[in-house]
Parts: sequence; C-alpha cells; structure tokens
Amino acid sequence: MNLRALLTGITDYHSYGSLDKEIKGITADSRKVGKDSLFVAAKGLTVDGHDFIHEAINRGAVVVIGEKDYAKTGIPRRVTYIKVSDSKQSLGEVATNWFGTRDAKLKIIGVTGTKGKTTTCHLIYHILTSVGKKVGLISSIVAKMGKVEEDTGFHTTSPDVISLHRLLKQMVKAGCEYAVVEVSSHGIDQKRIAGINFDIGVLTNIAPEHLDYHKTFAEYRKVKLSFLNSAKTKIVSKKTTKLDILPGKFNNVNAETAIEVVVALGMDRKLAEKALYSFKLPIGRLEEIKNNLGIKIIIDFAHTPDSLREVLQYLRSQTKGRLIAVFGCAGERDKGKRLKMGEISGKIADVSILTAEDPRSENVFDILKSMETKARNYLEIPERGEAIAAAINLAKRGDTIVICGKGHEKSMCYGKIEHPWSDQESVKNVLNARKDIGVIVMAAGMGKRMHSKKPKVMHLLAERPMISYTLDNLRRAGLENIVVVVGYKKDEVVREIKGAVKFADQPIALGTADATVKGLIQIGASTKTIVVLNGDDSAFYSPEIIKDVIKLQYNSHSILSFVGLIKADPLGLGRIIRNSRGQLVDIVEEKDLNEDQKKIKEVNDGLYVFDKRWLSQNLGKIQKSASGEFYLVDLIKIALKAGKKASIYWLKNNEEWQGINTPEQLAEADKLMRQKLAKWN
Repeated sequence: MNLRALLTGITDYHSYGSLDKEIKGITADSRKVGKDSLFVAAKGLTVDGHDFIHEAINRGAVVVIGEKDYAKTGIPRRVTYIKVSDSKQSLGEVATNWFGTRDAKLKIIGVTGTKGKTTTCHLIYHILTSVGKKVGLISSIVAKMGKVEEDTGFHTTSPDVISLHRLLKQMVKAGCEYAVVEVSSHGIDQKRIAGINFDIGVLTNIAPEHLDYHKTFAEYRKVKLSFLNSAKTKIVSKKTTKLDILPGKFNNVNAETAIEVVVALGMDRKLAEKALYSFKLPIGRLEEIKNNLGIKIIIDFAHTPDSLREVLQYLRSQTKGRLIAVFGCAGERDKGKRLKMGEISGKIADVSILTAEDPRSENVFDILKSMETKARNYLEIPERGEAIAAAINLAKRGDTIVICGKGHEKSMCYGKIEHPWSDQESVKNVLNARKDIGVIVMAAGMGKRMHSKKPKVMHLLAERPMISYTLDNLRRAGLENIVVVVGYKKDEVVREIKGAVKFADQPIALGTADATVKGLIQIGASTKTIVVLNGDDSAFYSPEIIKDVIKLQYNSHSILSFVGLIKADPLGLGRIIRNSRGQLVDIVEEKDLNEDQKKIKEVNDGLYVFDKRWLSQNLGKIQKSASGEFYLVDLIKIALKAGKKASIYWLKNNEEWQGINTPEQLAEADKLMRQKLAKWN
C-alpha cells in the first residue's frame, strides 16, 4: 500500500523523506519487521520503541513513525521518518487504513466496565445471531469472525491495535454486519482501540479495580468514561432489572444491558428476551463441572470484591450443604482488595481455601497472609492444583465448591513466565483420577552437591519449585493417591505443596528403598500398582510419558518397569548393566561403579512402576550398600534373579528428563524449562 494512503487520518505529522513508497507490512514490534515495512516507534510500560528504530531499519523498515525529533533519531536519509505527537494513536490510524476498516460497513459495539464485560458481549452476540444477524465477537475468551474462531491470548481483554484491526477485517470479509468488542481500561489507556469509531459504547459498571496501573479510582473512572464519551451512542447499565432468566441477579442485569443495546439497534425487545432462554454463559462464568459425587463444582472468573460477593451470595442461596470457596489474589495487582476478598469469603463461605492466582514476582505466602482475617475456616494451599484437589476431597454430598479468579484463562504467571494452567482441566484430572495406582515421590533430600541449605526439590525452575511440576504432571497423568516422602527441612516442603497429597517422614537419609518403605505405609489398601519417582528430576516428564510407562507395565505383565535413556554425559546417574548377550542384569549407582562401568551410556533415570504386592514382599530383601543406604534399584537385580520380568521404557528425547544434582545442572534445567514454556506460549 502507498505510504500517503496509510497516513490518512493522521493530521499533525511532519515528514522527512519521500512519501511515495510502497509498504509491504506494518508493525510496532521491531522483531516482526520485514522488507519494505513501516515501523511505528511507541513508548510502552517497560520499553520504548524509539530505542529499536535502528534494529527495525536493519530488518527492512523503509518508513518509521515516531515522536522524537528527526535530528535526534539518527535515521539514514533513505528511510522516511514521520514525526507525530502520538505514536499509538497514529498506529491505530495506519492499521485502519492498512486493513481497510475505516470505511467498512460494520456497526461496532464496545463494552467496558469493571465486571460483566465478557458476559454482556456474549449476550449481545447471542441475541443478534439468534435473529439471523451476521455478527463478529472479540472478547477476553474468543474472537469469532463468521465460522472462524481464534483464541485471544493470556490475561488481556483487548488485543493489540494491529490484531484488533486484523480481526475486524476478517469480520468484514465474513460478511458481518455487527462487531461486538470487549474493551478494557488498559486497552483504552494504551490506545489498543485507536482508529476505531464505536457506534455504541456500553458501560456495565465502575468499581475500584486495576489501581496498581491507574493509581487512583478517579483516573480509572476517567479512562472508562473517555471511551464511553467517544461513542456515537452511549448506554450505561442499570443496576436493577425485572428479568429472572439467567442464574444470578448480576447476570440478569447484564442481560438487561444487552437488551438495551439491541433495542438501540432497532430490534424488538420481546424477541431479545426470548433469545435469552437459549443463552449459555461463557466458559468460566458460573460454569458447572458435572460429576457423580453429589456435589456442585463451579468455576467463575470473579476476581474483584464485588464480583466475589455476588457469586458467593448466589451460590449460598442455591446450596443445601457447605459452600467451599477456592480463590486467590494476583501478584503485583491491587493489594487493597486482598483483605476485602478474604473478609467476604470468610463471612459467606463455610470454608475458604486461599491459593495462587498469578503470583508473578510476589511471594505467594505473603499474598495469602494479606487475605486472611480473624474469621475461621481458612486454609492456605499455595499450589492451585492441590487446593482444587483438597476442596474436592473435602466436599460431601450436597456441598458446593466454587473456584474463582481464573475462569477461562489458560495460563498462570510465575515471575514473568506464563505456565500452562486450566481450572477446568485441574478439576477433571481429580474427578477422573485412577484409584488403583499409588505414587511415592522422593523429596527428602538436601542435595549436598547443590551447595545450598534449601531442600533440593524447592529449587526453582522458571520461577516455580521443581516439585510443583512433578505434582502437576502426576495429576495430569490421572494419578491422585500421592505420597510425598519428606525429610530435610520437611516443614518447608510441606508448606509449599500441602493440600491433597499425603506425607511420609524419613528422618534419617537411609536411601530410596527406605523412603519407599515409609511412603508405602501411607498408600491406600485398594491400590495394586505403585509409581515411584524423584521430586528433583521429574519436572520435564510429560503426563503422556508417565501414562505410557504404566501402560507398559500392564501390557508386558511385568513385576516392575523403569525408565531408561542414553546419556552422552551420564555423570551422577545409575548405569544399566548388561551381560555378554545384551540382557539386563543389574543397575549400579554412580558411587558404586567400577572404571569400566563408568563408560556405560545407558542410564536409569529413577522412575519406577511396581506391582504393589511384589514390591511389599521384596523391599525387605534389599541389603545395605557400602555407603550405608538401601537402594530401591536393587529390586531390579532381585527380580531378575527370581526369573521375574522387568521392562524398560526408553525415552525418545533426552530433554524429557533432566537430572539436577549441581548448581550447573540446575542452571541448565532452568534454561531448558524457560525454552520449553516459551515454545508453548
């Protein structure tokens, strides 16, 4: 597209260089610049795009738009510079020209507010589509463009301005007549909606929120109202309604607002009300997870004091038994709401389980402590998965569990890193878990070679304790009968992962077999199979690997199965010993290897699956080693000598397991975990 055409709508610019250039791409991200691109340098919260102008030019930008004086940019003459007063607003104008949305025949409805935005957007979309209108939708959950749907990302309500205009273009291409857009205060302030003329602006409500960003409620209110006042038609939600169609008064208020919008568009109110009877609330909004336990399990996005109160009051009125609330407060966000939310739950719910909700760089225990009041029945369970499992285990027939704060979201933020997370999946993992398998997790060690006084399993990988990954992987593999063996600084480990897991104490470090004996005591009698693994090296297992090893154990009719891999540098690992015919005969730990055995590359990585009865009968046969420990691995030799079958599951990819015994190995594992999560993101 010609540069002159792209600048349509920008009225206050000064140009330096030719305007007769053909542009092949637009971006505000220097990493995405391609040949013959236009780069917009804008100031963000943590970085300034002006600092990346020369990187953008090196990547192929032939035009730069920015706010700096031309003389201070050092831009070469071959590159055209457009100086503007507001880069973000200019980016919106460029985007609407690039995607052709400026003159599109598309009525755009924007919905903002502290709560109810998502539901109101989905209500408007549903009502309009129910009467045959072609409608597009952009909410914090999903973008719908005709028959095409697209995920809208992590923790953000409004997409970046280029993505927003791209989605609107897709709606136009799909023949949509209307676009319903959820608009956040961040999106307004950061001008992610620049270049869009809203036909209708909707304000659901205003209450203190995001004050970590806006600093004062007055500023937050000002931002919201600036959007409302920019729309051609303004609709402010009423706090009362006669509607009683959807669950909860707050949802019926949202429905009333949606009806006002479609009536303003010329639709009959009675038809709009009729459409409400077929409406299903969006994912994570009073979403019920069905089960056969005789309890109700509800997932809701409530993450403000007002929304938490409304959800709890509604569920209180619908619950015959106890109301169990599981929720947290986000790190680096509105600290003032934490105590309020704790007080609200303490008064309405019978049990309040306080847990993680995107702790970011804050200490999760500090967050939980700031939520507590003097009310009774608070439980602190920092691991969200363990909190959910504990709530389900605690509930009895007739009780209701409500899990608040994450709703539809698919990630959890630790530090600055997004980790996969879903409340829905977590609940289903617990409900569908196998009862016939027990798990023993080794977490008693100090890890002397780590040169740290911290329990080994508490060291961080990508901002999370390594044992947290182990528990997540086990629950995603459908296992719930988990016993964690603790010893060194056991209180720290228990505090971090307490919830639904059981604990066994190993006060003296007498080896893995002794730890297994301690753990086996806590395993339920109904279990037939036992999985044993280390809490300090199992973070990289996928749930599929754990399930596959168990499957191998059953299909091969083995007494035991274990995981092996080929390691170029097997230092510190037990070696798989074979006879001259290549048959497995033993596994020898590193400290007991002779010089020839140290050259072996086949290693045992420490994950075992046992027949429980055989395990119980043979643990006592293990002899104390020269180092004074009882090695669980000796059971392989015992099984083979007795003519029993032992199977090896070979890892196909060495990155599926990482041994962590030294600070250097920890640093390498941390790097690999960050890379793994970056690929997922």
